[in-house]
Amino acid sequence: MLKIIAIVTLFLDKPYHYEPLGEGEDGIYSTLPLYRFDQFDCVTFVDTVLAKYYSHDDASFKHILIKIRYRDGKIDYTRRTDWFIDLEWNPTMHKLGYLHDVTHHIANTETATTFINKPEFFSKKTAANIVIPGLSEKEIQKKCEALRAEGKRFQATQSTLSYIPLSTLLHHKNALNHFPHAAVVELVRPNWRPVNPLDTTQDYGTNLNVAHLGFAVRTPLGIMFYHASSTQKKVVCVPLIDYLKSFEHDTRLAPVAGIHVEEIKG
Repeated sequence: MLKIIAIVTLFLDKPYHYEPLGEGEDGIYSTLPLYRFDQFDCVTFVDTVLAKYYSHDDASFKHILIKIRYRDGKIDYTRRTDWFIDLEWNPTMHKLGYLHDVTHHIANTETATTFINKPEFFSKKTAANIVIPGLSEKEIQKKCEALRAEGKRFQATQSTLSYIPLSTLLHHKNALNHFPHAAVVELVRPNWRPVNPLDTTQDYGTNLNVAHLGFAVRTPLGIMFYHASSTQKKVVCVPLIDYLKSFEHDTRLAPVAGIHVEEIKG
């Protein structure tokens, strides 16, 4: 797993920026670049690292990143997989052969369940979500209306996700003994409702099960967690157990319940 460590280390201290990627210069709703290495949010950090891990040159990196980020590898704002980790991103990664669910191999699990309401998710998009320089206010509003209309063709879908309870991880000494050498760790907050990060006057439009994700890697210092942190505003590294302890007394309406673990294959 020296390769994955080398890659994540490249991006340590890079600044956090929510949704730094778009569909490139031909994007209908966002012309932000298809990829970049100067800033990340939690999902684009994971996407980028995995694309670099499985690629062998610049061309294959771009090709793999597109396959990861878009359903069936078709570049389209409404086909992004990484808004809905358990419903779309995980199955995409399994289909590509990049990740393998090992959650139940580590410890006893519980199940998070929610309905991913994609029509309502798109209906909550506002001018802040349209990222195309030079558009007038009227043109931006037309883009919003078109995006909301596109969202109506989707359906709300139930999604379930297995997770290891936080109490198991923190209070059973051997809980992490079966942890893989390198994995994507997903922080599970069952059935939670975030706000729209780009327009906090609106909620996200749907409930979710996954609140955050990053890489857990076995090192001589123990299992370290590498992630793009919205609180620290950069890519950081911290012992996984210390990170999990920070949620032990979570008093939010939908507290962190545990983690889902996807082993990196190859």
